[in-house]
Amino acid sequence: MPITSQRRIPAAIEFVRLGFGDTIDENAPFRSLEFLTETLTTTEVQAVLPIVKQFNSFNGEKVAAGLERFRGKVSGWKFGAAGSPLLIAVLAPWTHQAEEISPRSPSGSKFSDDQRKMLITEMRALFLDELDADKFEMNGDYEYEFGAWWD
Repeated sequence: MPITSQRRIPAAIEFVRLGFGDTIDENAPFRSLEFLTETLTTTEVQAVLPIVKQFNSFNGEKVAAGLERFRGKVSGWKFGAAGSPLLIAVLAPWTHQAEEISPRSPSGSKFSDDQRKMLITEMRALFLDELDADKFEMNGDYEYEFGAWWD
């Protein structure tokens, strides 16, 4: 249940700028195409994604705009690269674990399997059909993390 921090945004932007290095700035002295941010809120990741204007079929501004429909429906996002851009949606198991919910808030209710399936279906359609991701699937064995990859 991350809460947006204006102090984290510049650090996350610089982290992504370093990671993508010469793929976004031909004069960059460093890059690491295997990296991932910590969990960011929708506001934070929308500030970070446009740093990568274009990488193959990935368009940072377009992806950032597309995430708006999931604001408050996820726990957060992780962004980075696994050779090429990777965006992971971190789903909230409980309503009080969604982004921007104060840690002092009372416990909410568990999202049903049907609610989670509907959210994943909506995400899959967005990433594959509208945002040109090459794949969208569960991130390893993490049942609450789903990643979109652009090759």
